[in-house]
Amino acid sequence: MKKKPNGYWTYERCKDAALECKTRNELDVKHRGAYKAIYKNKWIELFEHMKILKKPDNYWSYEKCKEIIDLCQNKKEFNTLYASAYKTIFQNEWKDLLENLSSNKKPNGYWTYERCKDEALKYKYRSEFDKNSCTAYRTILKNKWLDLFDHMERIGNKVKRLIYVYEFNDNHCYIGLTGNKNRRHLDHFKDESSSVYKHYIKTGIEPKLHIKTDYIDVNQAIELEEKILNEYKENNWIILNQVKTGGIGSNDVKWNKETCKEEASKYNKITDFMRKSKGAYNATMKYGWIDEFFTRKKAVDNYWNDKELCRKESLKYKNRSEFCYGSWSAYNYSSINKWLIEFFPIRYKKIK
Repeated sequence: MKKKPNGYWTYERCKDAALECKTRNELDVKHRGAYKAIYKNKWIELFEHMKILKKPDNYWSYEKCKEIIDLCQNKKEFNTLYASAYKTIFQNEWKDLLENLSSNKKPNGYWTYERCKDEALKYKYRSEFDKNSCTAYRTILKNKWLDLFDHMERIGNKVKRLIYVYEFNDNHCYIGLTGNKNRRHLDHFKDESSSVYKHYIKTGIEPKLHIKTDYIDVNQAIELEEKILNEYKENNWIILNQVKTGGIGSNDVKWNKETCKEEASKYNKITDFMRKSKGAYNATMKYGWIDEFFTRKKAVDNYWNDKELCRKESLKYKNRSEFCYGSWSAYNYSSINKWLIEFFPIRYKKIK
């Protein structure tokens, strides 16, 4: 077959070639140039119509791994596009194949105050910052540069809520709890079942939003909400709430610190706690109470706080659950440092 000239495989030509094929393997065989161009230019959407076929056991030989590495620019891209090949390389210790791929990892000392400041200014919420740039976020916490969070808006969570009131000038009001006042405000004016929305449409009166508290403990907020509602009743306001106060939305909190501690006390081992009371365990891990509930012997000099050591340990297990059960300390450090997504990439099945 005559070789195509440089620049031949444009987006449109790649699209036409891809549409002729039902699988990526078929495209690779029939139009190798188009296949490479799609990966090189990250036109991955051209694969969306194709069936995803599971590779047979032992598919990723040394030569096959070596061949596809040339299609990727760095380790992160390689792991994203060819997770099974990436894991095979580590299982077989073919690390020479990765020598020419950059890791995109920032060098030690990269996250200075000024760089952290520039990064922090990209985000509105701390949770968003932590999710998208966790190293910069953790550097700020470590160095106590908390002023870099000052521009960010505080939001609550499952254990922190604020109380708000919508007041209409026709003496109607609505009292509620929320963990995110901006999102809740939008919900009230998008959801046709909302009492606030219904009264606004009925009367044409735009309500005034009053924030009654800061984000406080959810149990305290529930009690205070009832008190505020009664005060409005005593002042002859007409209450629009259709549901009794004290509810905190679809994610009613069962596992606060007290209930988690009580549940954890039933178990001698963290692994038993995790297996038999997953909800309490997840809340305990999320809010960092695990060391308080369980006295554990810490590994010498943070033994498992080493990415390559944890990666090697993870290769002994098929999935995250097995990793957690079999090597909790390594799993815990991997979770804290957000290495699990690399060790065990999440697979999404294509929906027909």
